[in-house]
Amino acid sequence: RILETYGSQVGEVNLNDTDIDKDSTSTFVASLQQIKQLKVANLPTLRPSPDVIKLIRQNKNSLRYLDVGTSDEDIATLAPCIQECTRLTGIGIGHRSLTNTSAPAVAAILSGLHQLHEFSLTGQIDDSGFAMVAMELQRCSSSLLYLNFYWTRLSSSVLSSLLPLLDHLREFMLIGNELGDDGLRELLGALRKLRSLEELQFFDIGVTWQSLKDLEQLLQDAGKLRECWVAMEKSSFPAVGEDIAKTLNLSSMKCVAKEPGDAIMYGRTFTLEINFVNSRSQRLIVHLLSPPHS
Repeated sequence: RILETYGSQVGEVNLNDTDIDKDSTSTFVASLQQIKQLKVANLPTLRPSPDVIKLIRQNKNSLRYLDVGTSDEDIATLAPCIQECTRLTGIGIGHRSLTNTSAPAVAAILSGLHQLHEFSLTGQIDDSGFAMVAMELQRCSSSLLYLNFYWTRLSSSVLSSLLPLLDHLREFMLIGNELGDDGLRELLGALRKLRSLEELQFFDIGVTWQSLKDLEQLLQDAGKLRECWVAMEKSSFPAVGEDIAKTLNLSSMKCVAKEPGDAIMYGRTFTLEINFVNSRSQRLIVHLLSPPHS
Protein backbone atom coordinates (compact mmCIF):
# COMPACT_ATOMS: atom_id res chain seq x y z
CA ARG A 1 0.00 0.00 0.00
CA ILE A 2 2.88 2.37 0.76
CA LEU A 3 4.38 1.77 -2.67
CA GLU A 4 1.04 2.22 -4.37
CA THR A 5 0.85 5.68 -2.79
CA TYR A 6 4.47 6.84 -2.98
CA GLY A 7 5.98 4.61 -5.68
CA SER A 8 6.38 7.44 -8.17
CA GLN A 9 8.62 9.28 -5.66
CA VAL A 10 10.94 6.34 -4.95
CA GLY A 11 14.44 6.79 -6.41
CA GLU A 12 16.27 3.78 -4.99
CA VAL A 13 15.01 0.22 -4.52
CA ASN A 14 17.05 -2.54 -2.86
CA LEU A 15 15.44 -5.98 -3.03
CA ASN A 16 18.64 -7.98 -2.66
CA ASP A 17 18.21 -11.30 -0.84
CA THR A 18 14.53 -10.56 -0.22
CA ASP A 19 11.92 -13.31 -0.32
CA ILE A 20 8.86 -11.36 -1.39
CA ASP A 21 5.35 -12.76 -1.59
CA LYS A 22 5.01 -13.52 -5.29
CA ASP A 23 1.30 -12.63 -5.35
CA SER A 24 2.03 -9.05 -4.23
CA THR A 25 4.79 -8.20 -6.70
CA SER A 26 2.66 -7.03 -9.61
CA THR A 27 1.07 -4.27 -7.52
CA PHE A 28 4.27 -2.66 -6.27
CA VAL A 29 6.19 -3.21 -9.52
CA ALA A 30 3.61 -1.22 -11.46
CA SER A 31 3.95 1.73 -9.08
CA LEU A 32 7.73 2.12 -9.43
CA GLN A 33 8.24 4.35 -12.47
CA GLN A 34 11.21 6.65 -11.81
CA ILE A 35 13.86 4.48 -10.16
CA LYS A 36 17.47 5.59 -10.48
CA GLN A 37 19.05 2.75 -8.50
CA LEU A 38 17.73 -0.83 -8.52
CA LYS A 39 19.18 -3.90 -6.80
CA VAL A 40 17.52 -7.21 -7.60
CA ALA A 41 19.92 -9.98 -6.62
CA ASN A 42 19.07 -13.39 -5.16
CA LEU A 43 15.29 -13.07 -5.25
CA PRO A 44 13.94 -16.62 -5.16
CA THR A 45 10.38 -15.62 -6.05
CA LEU A 46 11.21 -12.94 -8.61
CA ARG A 47 14.37 -13.67 -10.52
CA PRO A 48 14.14 -13.71 -13.53
CA SER A 49 10.37 -13.46 -13.59
CA PRO A 50 8.34 -11.19 -15.89
CA ASP A 51 7.92 -8.81 -12.94
CA VAL A 52 11.67 -8.17 -12.72
CA ILE A 53 11.91 -7.70 -16.47
CA LYS A 54 8.96 -5.31 -16.34
CA LEU A 55 10.54 -3.39 -13.46
CA ILE A 56 13.77 -2.91 -15.40
CA ARG A 57 12.06 -2.01 -18.67
CA GLN A 58 9.65 0.54 -17.28
CA ASN A 59 12.57 2.34 -15.63
CA LYS A 60 15.01 2.05 -18.53
CA ASN A 61 15.14 5.82 -19.07
CA SER A 62 15.72 6.70 -15.41
CA LEU A 63 18.00 3.88 -14.20
CA ARG A 64 21.58 4.90 -13.44
CA TYR A 65 22.68 1.90 -11.35
CA LEU A 66 21.53 -1.72 -11.61
CA ASP A 67 22.61 -4.77 -9.58
CA VAL A 68 21.39 -8.07 -10.99
CA GLY A 69 22.58 -11.19 -9.21
CA THR A 70 22.08 -13.41 -12.22
CA SER A 71 23.20 -16.94 -12.96
CA ASP A 72 24.03 -18.56 -16.30
CA GLU A 73 20.39 -19.64 -16.65
CA ASP A 74 19.04 -16.15 -15.99
CA ILE A 75 21.36 -13.84 -17.87
CA ALA A 76 20.12 -14.81 -21.34
CA THR A 77 16.62 -13.78 -20.22
CA LEU A 78 17.70 -10.56 -18.52
CA ALA A 79 20.34 -9.31 -20.97
CA PRO A 80 17.96 -7.94 -23.65
CA CYS A 81 16.05 -5.74 -21.20
CA ILE A 82 19.26 -4.58 -19.49
CA GLN A 83 20.63 -3.54 -22.88
CA GLU A 84 17.68 -1.15 -23.20
CA CYS A 85 18.97 0.79 -20.14
CA THR A 86 21.46 2.87 -22.09
CA ARG A 87 21.77 5.57 -19.39
CA LEU A 88 23.30 3.24 -16.82
CA THR A 89 26.52 4.51 -15.29
CA GLY A 90 26.96 1.60 -12.90
CA ILE A 91 26.13 -2.09 -13.05
CA GLY A 92 26.76 -5.18 -10.95
CA ILE A 93 26.37 -8.56 -12.65
CA GLY A 94 26.68 -12.10 -11.44
CA HIS A 95 26.33 -14.76 -8.82
CA ARG A 96 28.84 -17.18 -7.36
CA SER A 97 27.59 -19.77 -9.86
CA LEU A 98 28.18 -17.57 -12.93
CA THR A 99 30.62 -19.19 -15.40
CA ASN A 100 32.36 -18.46 -18.70
CA THR A 101 29.13 -19.39 -20.46
CA SER A 102 27.76 -15.98 -19.46
CA ALA A 103 30.78 -13.95 -20.57
CA PRO A 104 29.37 -13.08 -24.06
CA ALA A 105 26.15 -11.78 -22.48
CA VAL A 106 28.10 -9.69 -19.94
CA ALA A 107 30.23 -8.22 -22.72
CA ALA A 108 27.11 -7.49 -24.79
CA ILE A 109 25.53 -5.60 -21.89
CA LEU A 110 28.67 -3.52 -21.40
CA SER A 111 28.92 -2.76 -25.11
CA GLY A 112 25.83 -0.55 -24.93
CA LEU A 113 27.05 1.55 -22.00
CA HIS A 114 28.94 4.70 -22.95
CA GLN A 115 29.47 6.41 -19.59
CA LEU A 116 30.26 3.48 -17.29
CA HIS A 117 31.57 4.69 -13.91
CA GLU A 118 31.21 1.52 -11.83
CA PHE A 119 31.34 -2.19 -12.67
CA SER A 120 31.12 -5.25 -10.40
CA LEU A 121 31.45 -8.85 -11.54
CA THR A 122 30.70 -11.92 -9.42
CA GLY A 123 31.23 -15.53 -10.45
CA GLN A 124 33.62 -18.25 -11.54
CA ILE A 125 34.68 -16.56 -14.77
CA ASP A 126 38.34 -17.27 -15.55
CA ASP A 127 40.92 -15.73 -17.87
CA SER A 128 39.58 -17.27 -21.08
CA GLY A 129 35.99 -16.16 -20.47
CA PHE A 130 37.03 -12.73 -19.25
CA ALA A 131 38.84 -11.71 -22.44
CA MET A 132 35.78 -10.23 -24.18
CA VAL A 133 34.64 -8.52 -20.96
CA ALA A 134 38.11 -6.98 -20.59
CA MET A 135 37.85 -5.52 -24.09
CA GLU A 136 34.65 -3.69 -23.14
CA LEU A 137 36.20 -2.41 -19.89
CA GLN A 138 39.13 -1.03 -21.87
CA ARG A 139 36.66 0.77 -24.13
CA CYS A 140 35.21 2.39 -20.99
CA SER A 141 38.63 3.32 -19.60
CA SER A 142 38.05 7.07 -19.86
CA SER A 143 34.98 6.93 -17.59
CA LEU A 144 35.48 3.87 -15.33
CA LEU A 145 36.13 4.93 -11.71
CA TYR A 146 35.14 1.93 -9.55
CA LEU A 147 35.92 -1.72 -10.32
CA ASN A 148 35.01 -4.74 -8.15
CA PHE A 149 35.59 -8.46 -8.67
CA TYR A 150 33.97 -11.03 -6.35
CA TRP A 151 35.05 -14.70 -6.25
CA THR A 152 36.19 -14.79 -9.86
CA ARG A 153 39.04 -16.99 -11.06
CA LEU A 154 41.04 -14.29 -12.76
CA SER A 155 44.80 -14.59 -12.59
CA SER A 156 47.15 -11.89 -11.41
CA SER A 157 48.65 -11.66 -14.91
CA VAL A 158 45.27 -10.93 -16.56
CA LEU A 159 44.38 -8.35 -13.89
CA SER A 160 47.84 -6.80 -14.19
CA SER A 161 47.37 -6.42 -17.95
CA LEU A 162 43.97 -4.75 -17.60
CA LEU A 163 44.38 -2.37 -14.67
CA PRO A 164 47.11 -0.04 -16.06
CA LEU A 165 44.78 0.68 -19.00
CA LEU A 166 42.10 2.05 -16.66
CA ASP A 167 43.96 5.25 -15.95
CA HIS A 168 41.04 7.07 -14.28
CA LEU A 169 40.31 4.31 -11.78
CA ARG A 170 39.78 5.55 -8.20
CA GLU A 171 38.79 2.40 -6.30
CA PHE A 172 39.54 -1.26 -6.87
CA MET A 173 38.15 -4.18 -4.85
CA LEU A 174 39.16 -7.83 -5.15
CA ILE A 175 37.37 -10.45 -3.07
CA GLY A 176 37.84 -14.21 -3.04
CA ASN A 177 40.50 -14.49 -5.76
CA GLU A 178 43.24 -16.86 -4.61
CA LEU A 179 46.22 -14.76 -5.70
CA GLY A 180 48.58 -15.47 -2.82
CA ASP A 181 51.53 -13.24 -1.89
CA ASP A 182 53.30 -13.61 -5.25
CA GLY A 183 50.14 -12.86 -7.23
CA LEU A 184 49.41 -9.78 -5.15
CA ARG A 185 52.97 -8.54 -5.62
CA GLU A 186 52.53 -8.78 -9.40
CA LEU A 187 49.19 -6.97 -9.17
CA LEU A 188 50.63 -4.16 -7.05
CA GLY A 189 53.24 -3.56 -9.72
CA ALA A 190 50.41 -2.79 -12.15
CA LEU A 191 48.49 -0.68 -9.64
CA ARG A 192 51.52 1.59 -9.14
CA LYS A 193 50.89 2.94 -12.64
CA LEU A 194 47.46 4.29 -11.68
CA ARG A 195 47.95 7.85 -10.44
CA SER A 196 44.23 8.47 -9.71
CA LEU A 197 43.82 5.50 -7.36
CA GLU A 198 42.38 6.47 -3.95
CA GLU A 199 41.30 3.22 -2.27
CA LEU A 200 42.11 -0.49 -2.49
CA GLN A 201 40.38 -3.46 -0.86
CA PHE A 202 41.70 -7.02 -0.87
CA PHE A 203 39.56 -9.56 0.97
CA ASP A 204 40.28 -13.26 1.36
CA ILE A 205 42.70 -13.54 -1.56
CA GLY A 206 45.10 -16.00 0.03
CA VAL A 207 47.78 -13.56 1.20
CA THR A 208 49.76 -13.60 4.44
CA TRP A 209 51.33 -10.90 6.60
CA GLN A 210 54.35 -11.02 4.26
CA SER A 211 52.33 -8.93 1.78
CA LEU A 212 51.94 -6.04 4.21
CA LYS A 213 55.41 -4.71 3.39
CA ASP A 214 54.46 -4.60 -0.30
CA LEU A 215 51.25 -2.73 0.54
CA GLU A 216 53.20 -0.28 2.69
CA GLN A 217 55.52 0.40 -0.24
CA LEU A 218 52.56 0.93 -2.58
CA LEU A 219 51.14 3.55 -0.21
CA GLN A 220 54.47 5.35 -0.23
CA ASP A 221 54.73 5.29 -4.03
CA ALA A 222 51.11 6.03 -4.97
CA GLY A 223 50.01 9.55 -5.76
CA LYS A 224 46.48 9.87 -4.33
CA LEU A 225 46.04 6.53 -2.55
CA ARG A 226 44.48 7.24 0.86
CA GLU A 227 43.91 3.77 2.27
CA CYS A 228 44.29 0.10 1.62
CA TRP A 229 42.20 -2.64 3.25
CA VAL A 230 43.38 -6.23 3.39
CA ALA A 231 41.79 -9.26 5.07
CA MET A 232 43.74 -12.45 5.69
CA GLU A 233 43.52 -15.65 7.68
CA LYS A 234 44.31 -15.21 11.35
CA SER A 235 46.31 -18.44 11.19
CA SER A 236 48.71 -16.79 8.72
CA PHE A 237 49.45 -13.90 11.08
CA PRO A 238 52.36 -13.94 13.56
CA ALA A 239 52.00 -13.36 17.26
CA VAL A 240 52.56 -9.67 17.83
CA GLY A 241 53.66 -7.68 20.82
CA GLU A 242 53.11 -4.03 21.63
CA ASP A 243 55.14 -2.77 18.66
CA ILE A 244 53.11 -4.47 15.94
CA ALA A 245 54.56 -2.38 13.12
CA LYS A 246 58.10 -3.39 14.02
CA THR A 247 57.15 -7.07 14.24
CA LEU A 248 55.64 -6.85 10.75
CA ASN A 249 58.64 -4.91 9.39
CA LEU A 250 56.54 -1.83 8.56
CA SER A 251 59.21 0.85 8.81
CA SER A 252 57.12 3.88 7.78
CA MET A 253 53.92 3.06 9.65
CA LYS A 254 52.71 2.92 13.22
CA CYS A 255 49.78 1.10 14.74
CA VAL A 256 47.11 3.56 15.86
CA ALA A 257 44.31 1.14 16.75
CA LYS A 258 43.83 -2.55 17.46
CA GLU A 259 40.22 -3.53 17.98
CA PRO A 260 38.57 -6.92 18.42
CA GLY A 261 35.65 -7.61 16.14
CA ASP A 262 33.09 -10.26 15.39
CA ALA A 263 31.51 -8.66 12.34
CA ILE A 264 30.68 -10.70 9.26
CA MET A 265 31.93 -9.45 5.90
CA TYR A 266 31.26 -11.29 2.65
CA GLY A 267 30.37 -14.44 4.56
CA ARG A 268 33.51 -14.45 6.74
CA THR A 269 33.96 -13.35 10.36
CA PHE A 270 36.91 -11.18 11.29
CA THR A 271 38.24 -11.34 14.83
CA LEU A 272 40.62 -8.39 14.88
CA GLU A 273 41.08 -5.08 13.04
CA ILE A 274 44.48 -3.39 13.09
CA ASN A 275 44.92 0.15 11.79
CA PHE A 276 48.29 1.51 10.67
CA VAL A 277 49.04 5.05 9.51
CA ASN A 278 52.10 6.77 8.05
CA SER A 279 53.34 10.37 8.13
CA ARG A 280 51.19 11.23 5.09
CA SER A 281 48.06 10.05 6.95
CA GLN A 282 47.65 7.09 4.59
CA ARG A 283 46.03 4.10 6.23
CA LEU A 284 46.61 0.39 6.03
CA ILE A 285 43.73 -1.54 7.61
CA VAL A 286 44.22 -5.24 8.34
CA HIS A 287 41.36 -7.62 9.15
CA LEU A 288 42.17 -11.04 10.57
CA LEU A 289 39.65 -13.69 9.57
CA SER A 290 38.52 -16.61 11.68
CA PRO A 291 38.38 -20.05 9.98
CA PRO A 292 35.49 -20.34 7.50
CA HIS A 293 32.32 -22.07 8.60
CA SER A 294 31.74 -25.54 7.25
